[in-house]
Amino acid sequence: MALSPGGAMNSGAQWRGRALLFDLFGTVVHFAARVPAVQTAGAQWRTAMQWLQEAAEQELPQLRFDELLTALMCVTEEIVRQRPPEYREVPSRERFRRALRQLDVDADRAHATAERLSLAHMAHLASLTVLPEGHLRLLQELAARYPLGLVSNFDHGATARRVLDDHGLSACFRVIVISDDFGQRKPHHAIFEAALRELGVSADETLFIGDSLGEDVSGARNAQLRVAWLNPNGEPVPADGVQPDYVIRCLADLMALVD
Repeated sequence: MALSPGGAMNSGAQWRGRALLFDLFGTVVHFAARVPAVQTAGAQWRTAMQWLQEAAEQELPQLRFDELLTALMCVTEEIVRQRPPEYREVPSRERFRRALRQLDVDADRAHATAERLSLAHMAHLASLTVLPEGHLRLLQELAARYPLGLVSNFDHGATARRVLDDHGLSACFRVIVISDDFGQRKPHHAIFEAALRELGVSADETLFIGDSLGEDVSGARNAQLRVAWLNPNGEPVPADGVQPDYVIRCLADLMALVD
């Protein structure tokens, strides 16, 4: 079912256009809800990093894992603060390298170790992804009717593509734009515009589907796209924020929206 921005049923709000763009994580594939809690420097961090302790201690036996984790958190917070207005992507390996340099690991060792830790971390994240039932068939059906593209914020492009391959999704998309490869992230308009150019369609004939108000809805609006917000929990649309054109509760609702 298609919902209006206010959350009420809107049976007359069908979309008419030529192409569909999708977000990846949280929209097409999800992360399994197995995120452990880690006690670090007196604070409780919700993180997927705890499993990394053994690999980190093998690589850097002189460092305590909580020191590395705290440095990673500090570097991540700094990266997030520095994103606006250009939203440049910082690759995963660079985040690890900055954390190691902050801990006084020499430059050559930091570079090589950061690459290995990043690859290990990305392999773990990929193993936590799940494809909701019905998503593959839905995308295959849509791909037979529309050119589909994908626009994803992810700091390791090869892993995002691996996730698509692992779940049999790659063939559904004519265009795949990952922020690590492109160099900029949503909500910057440029990453959406790159996907539109590759698809050969204009913004006014394309619908973007994503689960994040801040990155997906705002970003699509920045690029003059129509946007459907995937809102599985039925959260209210903030009255003072950027408004989606449609609100859907699950990806399957798209079929009623585009029919």
